[in-house]
Amino acid sequence: MDAVANHCRVGVDDRLRIRWPAPLPDGRRIVLRHRASGGTLEEPVGGDRTSVALAVGELDPGKWQVRLMAGGTDVPLLTDDPCFSFEEMRAYAGAPRDRAVRVVRSPEGHVSLRVRQVSPHAEVEAVHPGDGEIRVEGRLAYAGPRPGVPARLTAVARETRHTLTRDARLDGTEFHVCLPVDAFAAEEPALWDLFLDAGDVHARLATRLDDAPGKRGKVSFPRQLAPVGDAGDERRMSVRPYYTGRDELSIASHLVTEETQ
Repeated sequence: MDAVANHCRVGVDDRLRIRWPAPLPDGRRIVLRHRASGGTLEEPVGGDRTSVALAVGELDPGKWQVRLMAGGTDVPLLTDDPCFSFEEMRAYAGAPRDRAVRVVRSPEGHVSLRVRQVSPHAEVEAVHPGDGEIRVEGRLAYAGPRPGVPARLTAVARETRHTLTRDARLDGTEFHVCLPVDAFAAEEPALWDLFLDAGDVHARLATRLDDAPGKRGKVSFPRQLAPVGDAGDERRMSVRPYYTGRDELSIASHLVTEETQ
């Protein structure tokens, strides 16, 4: 019962595929057990087979333990597979979905599934502040391609709900947008939340597919200064992108004071 799987991943087709380097003995079964409800899903494996595939796209949200069972004995499924690659996650998120299934491996190599409800967001993959601009690149996640649909970036002031909009380029699921710093400096100081609008999709800009949560306080971007108002106004505005506590990308604009220069 100590067979270690060398492949354990969920594909774009929402099937959990597990492979072993050698066939398992007869009578083995893979059992998925929902941690909260105790509900199970089973699939036999053994004999000459070295792999098994289970449809997991309709599993209830929550954590599912993955067990290897023989007779009345079951143990956690073990794997030495990282169970994750960025390219696979990008491909998985490139299809329209309202539920996402992901394999999670514990430090001991135990396998479980995390099933969660999802809605479309705009996955940020690169942020380039400089030369009076903030350029953002990424791709729509869980929405699918939007061919022929015009796209725009909408910045919403958190307190006043005032908006700024800029055209965005959308190619399949990939998007590119350039935000001029002067546009934010011309407005009242605010925290601006960013959304990508494409047809019926209103997607928050965020970075969540990189398996690195908790970017606030760890990832920082340089500020840019822009003049406020007309040429006779000597005040300047600091404009800087930042990540929120939910790994969402926002922009902070503040008047520069003597203390903050």
